[in-house]
Amino acid sequence: MLHKRAIIFQTLLLTLLAGSAFGRTDKFRVIWQGNASTSATVAWNQVSGADPVLLLDVNDFGKNADEYGLSKRPDRIQMAEDMNNHFVRLVNLLPNMTYYFLVKDSEGTSLRYFFTTAPNSPDRRLSIVSGGDSRNHRDARQDANIMVAKLRPHCVMFGGDFTENDFPKEWQEWFDDWQLSIAEDGRVTPIIVTRGNHEASNRSLVDLFDMQAAGGFYATSLGGDLVRIYTLNTLIPVGGEQRDWLENDLRNHGSKAHWRIGQYHHPMRPHTARKSEKNDQVAHWAPLFLKYDVNLMVECDAHVVKSTWPIRPYNGPGSDEGFVRDDENGTVYIGEGCWGAPLRSNDDDKNWTRASGSFNQFNWIFIDKEKIEIRTIQTDGAGRVGSVDPKNIFKAPIGIHIWSPPAGDVITITSKQMALPAFEQDVLASRGGAQGEPSAGAKTAPAPKSPGSVNQTGVAVVEEETGNWEACPLIVADATTGEAQIKYNVEESCNVVIRVINPKLQEVTRIELTNQTPKEYLKTLKISHLPPGKYLAIVKGDRKVLRRYRLVKK
Repeated sequence: MLHKRAIIFQTLLLTLLAGSAFGRTDKFRVIWQGNASTSATVAWNQVSGADPVLLLDVNDFGKNADEYGLSKRPDRIQMAEDMNNHFVRLVNLLPNMTYYFLVKDSEGTSLRYFFTTAPNSPDRRLSIVSGGDSRNHRDARQDANIMVAKLRPHCVMFGGDFTENDFPKEWQEWFDDWQLSIAEDGRVTPIIVTRGNHEASNRSLVDLFDMQAAGGFYATSLGGDLVRIYTLNTLIPVGGEQRDWLENDLRNHGSKAHWRIGQYHHPMRPHTARKSEKNDQVAHWAPLFLKYDVNLMVECDAHVVKSTWPIRPYNGPGSDEGFVRDDENGTVYIGEGCWGAPLRSNDDDKNWTRASGSFNQFNWIFIDKEKIEIRTIQTDGAGRVGSVDPKNIFKAPIGIHIWSPPAGDVITITSKQMALPAFEQDVLASRGGAQGEPSAGAKTAPAPKSPGSVNQTGVAVVEEETGNWEACPLIVADATTGEAQIKYNVEESCNVVIRVINPKLQEVTRIELTNQTPKEYLKTLKISHLPPGKYLAIVKGDRKVLRRYRLVKK
C-alpha cells in the first residue's frame, strides 16, 4: 500500500506544481489504431491555459520548447466526462522511432514524455501486455499499471470495462491511475482499446480515446507483416457487418501477416459458471478463426484466469461446449480479465482448458517470426518488482511473479510458416531452381498446374492440392515397418481419398475410403514400399482437403 500511496502523492504533487511551473495539462495517453509503425494519437486533458500545441521531436530537448522541430495543434477537442480532451493525430511517423513530446500553452509547458512507434520489420521481436476489466479496485488497478511501466512493452491491448458505471469521476480516476503506467523516464506505453459492457456505448471510447472505427472494431498492424491485431466488439451484433468486415480483412490483410491475434470483451466459453455462453460469437467468429488460421485471442469480462490448448469449433466426439483440442489448427484463447475488477471463481473448466485460476493478472506476450510466447503475470505487489532493462525488455525483471500452473509457465505457439521449409526447397530443386520461384521458407506456394495434368512418367500431378507445405505437420514413419499414423476429422459423410506425393509432385500412393461417417479417424498409412525420402500426404473428403502431412521415410 505504501508504495502506491507514495506514487499517487508524487503524481498529485507534480500536478500541483504544474500549475505554476508548467502548463496545466494531465491525463496523458498515446493510442494506437491502424498502422502502429507510422501513426499514433497523443491525447491529454487541458486543465487550463489557452492555445495548446503539441511539440514533437526525435531528439530529446527536455523542457526547452523552442528546440522541438515539429508543432501540431489538436485535430479534435472533445468535452467528455468533465474533461477537456485534446487529440493530436500523428501520421507519416518513422517506424521504430522514439518521439519526445510536450504540450505548450499560454501558461507554460507540460512535463516531457516520449513514445516509440512500432517496428516495421518482422525481424524485430515485440512485447505486448494484454488484459482488461479494471473497473472497481483501484489498488489492484494501480498495481497492474505500475507493472506496465516496469515491463515497458511495445503496447497494451486493453479488453474493456475500464470503469464501473461510465461516470465522469470514475474516468478521471482511471486516467489518473493510468499515469502510473508511464515509466520514470517519461516513457508512455501506447494502448489499443476495446469496448466492454461497462462502457455505456461506443461513444465512451470515441470521446476519450479518439477511436475512429464507428463500430468499435478495427485492425492494427505491428512489425510490418509480423502481426495483425483484431479488436472486435461484443456489444454490437457480431454477425452481419462486423463478421463481413472481419472475414474481408482476414482474407485481404491478415493472410499476409505471420501472425493473426486479437481481443474482444465477452469470452465465447467463460470459465466461471456465473457468466453465460456466447453462442453467437462461436457461430460467427470461431469458424473464421479456423479458416484463416487465427493464432491467439484475448478475452475478458469473466474476472478469472484461463488459458486453453489450441482449439477449433467442433461438436462431434471428444468435443466440449462446441470446441475440440487441435494442436495443429486450433486457436489459443487466454484471459479472462483481472485488472482490478472483482475476482470470481474459476469453476467452469472444459476438457480443452490448459489452466485456470482467480487472481489479478495480465498476459505478457512476446512475438517474433518463429513463435509467440505467453506468460501470465500476477500483478499484485508491483512495487516489489524491478524494472526491465530498456535495452533488453524481454528479460524478466527481479521479483516478478509469473504464474506456473501444472501445464507450465510459458505457452508457446510455433509458426507454421517457419516450421517446414525443407519440402518446398526439395520441390524447387526438382524444378531446377528457376529464377522467380519462391525460396525455402517463402509463404507463397508455387503456382498450380491444371487439375488432372500428367507428367512425363504418366503419374497424375496433384499440385493444386498441396497448399502451403510449410504449414504441414511432420510425421516420421517407423524406420522398421514403414507405417505412418494419419489423423483427420470428417464433419459430414463423404468419400475420402488419401494421396501421397513426392517432391516432384508425383502421386506415389493412393487410398480410397468410401462413405466415411462424421467422426475423427486415425488411419495407418503403409509406405514401406517407398524409398527413403520426403513426401506429402493429402487427405481429401469429396472435393475438400481435410488434412495435409509432411512424411519422412527413413
